[in-house]
Amino acid sequence: MVTLLAVYSSTGLTQQGPTANVNIALAEQKALSPVAWVSGTVVSRNNSNIAAEVSGRLIQLTELGAEVKRNQIIARLDDTQLSLLLREEQANVENSQAKLAFEQAEVRRKKSLVRKELIAETELEEAVANRDIARAELAAAEARLAQTRQNLAYTQLRAPFDGIVVERLSNQGEYLAEGKAIVRLVETANLEASLFAPLTSYQYLKKSDSLAVRSPLGQGEAAIKTLIPVADSRSHLMEVRVDMSPFDWPVGLDIEAAVATGESKEVIAIPRDALVLRRNAISIFKIDSENTAHQLDVRVGIGEGSLVEVIGDVSAGDKIVIRGGERLRTGQKVNIKNNNQSLISGK
Repeated sequence: MVTLLAVYSSTGLTQQGPTANVNIALAEQKALSPVAWVSGTVVSRNNSNIAAEVSGRLIQLTELGAEVKRNQIIARLDDTQLSLLLREEQANVENSQAKLAFEQAEVRRKKSLVRKELIAETELEEAVANRDIARAELAAAEARLAQTRQNLAYTQLRAPFDGIVVERLSNQGEYLAEGKAIVRLVETANLEASLFAPLTSYQYLKKSDSLAVRSPLGQGEAAIKTLIPVADSRSHLMEVRVDMSPFDWPVGLDIEAAVATGESKEVIAIPRDALVLRRNAISIFKIDSENTAHQLDVRVGIGEGSLVEVIGDVSAGDKIVIRGGERLRTGQKVNIKNNNQSLISGK
């Protein structure tokens, strides 16, 4: 957004009093959209209770507040029983392999005897059936071994994503059943904000790539990630998700975002700081070519960010006082302090 500024200077005295030091901005014709500030909260894409996938006694647990990386071990269960079971399943596999090898040899031997007509065909068929049974038993034994290995791996609970341990849901020494939650892990990278905007803003949000956001920790622009155009009959509010990755703001922080509520239109815009607010009127100070101040009553229209529409005797390019106008009077000479300065926006 291009903010308004100007670069001019002048000195001198006037019959209306001493020369006043002021900062100015140039009135500008630009497109503004009416906006409403809606509330929201910084949220994590992943805020998960990490649970045990096997039963066992909890023997190690990561400290509360620890920052962990994906696949890092965050808890351990006692694996003694599973280690013994693993040895048993390995022995069962070896036994099944030996049995299958024997039955395969029997099939080969009996095929030879059948060709020589030394045994009946039914004996070969029986040998083939025994071989197939042995093959199936081996497959089952290998599956049990693989399951035991997997369960043994599950005794080491690993972080599914980078994050912070924000809550310990079980204590070291407890015996945990399968599915019992152990820790709550919150992802602190790739944060989002969940905002709730009026459904009537949907058509304008579809045309936007980002929203202005602000909080007690600062302000900036956040890219729109997701629009969810569904609301209940009471609130008539839709959820909007914006990307908060560029901001170093914590999960749970309350924020506000500027959402357009109407079509943009070309207006004469000045910074809000230029407005002189009185009980019954709003005015501004305009500086003429001789660096003399003139107070003008204006009406205020739509606003967007730091800019506001003014309706009155103001044209694009007019020099408007934005700082130093508190005691300024019509006809008073001014000294413009922000001479040769860049735009407020830095552009």
